[in-house]
Amino acid sequence: MAEVSLPLKTAQEGFPAICAMTGGDADGAISLPVGRSATRWRSPKIQVPLSEPVFKRWSRRQNIHIKSRGLASVLTAVGIVIAFRNATLAFAVLGVAIVIHLLDLWAERGAAESRPAIERDGANVVLRGVHETFATAVGQL
Repeated sequence: MAEVSLPLKTAQEGFPAICAMTGGDADGAISLPVGRSATRWRSPKIQVPLSEPVFKRWSRRQNIHIKSRGLASVLTAVGIVIAFRNATLAFAVLGVAIVIHLLDLWAERGAAESRPAIERDGANVVLRGVHETFATAVGQL
């Protein structure tokens, strides 16, 4: 895996149609936040090209992450409320909530590994974990 650094303005203009993770042809792109600066309160976004299989993997993990985080939060709150009435049932509900929290962590990690890591370095953007072919093509911009 490679790393590429380029100006934020160049990154916002767009990348070549090469999948950032596989180096193959990109079928589309995902919009990812770059990070706020000291003078801007809103985070700019860049379009990172991905192939369809990589996008599907990222999308599935992202959906699991979002849904499991919400369900685990609700179950935690329900378990706390139930604790005042029935401790045994509360422990069971909280146990299920912990398992779903672990599922959430697994999905979040998988989603993060399915896309490049983006970091803001002043006026530049650093993409880490990209394919060498993508890094070479971006370096020629």
